[in-house]
Amino acid sequence: MSNLGNEMISLTQFSKVTLVAALAFGSVPATAFSEEQAAVTDGRAAAVENFEAGDPALMLGGQVDLVNQTPPWLVSISGGKLFMENKLEPLSLHYNDIGWVQFPGTDVLASTDGAVVSATVDVKNMGKGGAGIFVGSGKAGTYLFFSVDGQGQYHVLRKDGRSLRALRSAKHVAIHAGAPNELAFELRGANVVFFANGTEIIKVPNENGMASAGRGNDQAGVGLAAFGIGVFSFDDVEIVRPD
Repeated sequence: MSNLGNEMISLTQFSKVTLVAALAFGSVPATAFSEEQAAVTDGRAAAVENFEAGDPALMLGGQVDLVNQTPPWLVSISGGKLFMENKLEPLSLHYNDIGWVQFPGTDVLASTDGAVVSATVDVKNMGKGGAGIFVGSGKAGTYLFFSVDGQGQYHVLRKDGRSLRALRSAKHVAIHAGAPNELAFELRGANVVFFANGTEIIKVPNENGMASAGRGNDQAGVGLAAFGIGVFSFDDVEIVRPD
């Protein structure tokens, strides 16, 4: 079952207005699961990956494929970070689904349906590009992607089948240009609320059940992604169990 993939996107005009783009879908095989570090957040169990100890092939539950690379993306783990690097194709997006996790105190691999994810990203993009977190499923082609770039802007993209829409692109004082940013989201009623460095940035309707709050939707889950040319790193990925 695949949980990684590249997508070709048409982002010829990345602005604050809606943009519809056609894309082609691709993916590579996944690997097996292993244990994550444990934490507790607001009384809820959480699994944390800081990419520092153990076999890199087993980090993030073994859901990062470091062998079957798919050009133009090179994925690696070094220095306590997960890297996604693209030197060739400005219109390419790489996603990494996180479909399951082992929460502390259990011996069960739990689906990330209804869970929330946070991560620290460091973005060195050339031209339009960014890295961040998503809610939904890259494999199913249905997700809501929140990213930041190295210039202090955020970008919100919605993928639904073969349609990719840029919902919003803007600067925000809470986003650090040229420095790491901690990104997160929470489910609030019928909306997904995205945060950067603890500050609420934007609230987006949860269309098509991308965040299903644990109702068993096979299009729900969480993941990491990057797009454009550049070097994009991820650290301190935390997945929190649904209430």
